[in-house]
Amino acid sequence: MYRSLWSTVSCKRKEQDTGKDRNNTPKKSRLVFTDLQRRTLLAIFKENKRPSKEMQLTISQQLGLELTTVSNFFMNARRRSLDKWTDDGASPGAQSSASSTCTKA
Repeated sequence: MYRSLWSTVSCKRKEQDTGKDRNNTPKKSRLVFTDLQRRTLLAIFKENKRPSKEMQLTISQQLGLELTTVSNFFMNARRRSLDKWTDDGASPGAQSSASSTCTKA
C-alpha cells in the first residue's frame, strides 16, 4: 500500500531547484579582517564573550563591518574557545558518552 504511494512521489535535489539562481549571482568574496579590526574584536571578546546586539551594532559601526559579520565573529570565537578546553579536539559531550558504554549481560 505505501509502496505505490511512495513510488509516485518524485524527489528533487536542492541543487536542481536553486541551481539556476546561483549561476546568475556572483560569489561573494571572503572577508579578511584588517589588523585593527582583528585586534579590536579579540580585545572585546576577552572582556565580554556575549556582547548585546546594541554593543555589536556599535562595534560594527566603529569598525566599518556589517552587524552579521560581527555577530558571526563572536559566535565563531566562542566555538573556537570551547575547542581549546577539550583534550583531543573532540566535542565536550563525546568524552562522557564514551565512558558510559553499556554491555549486554
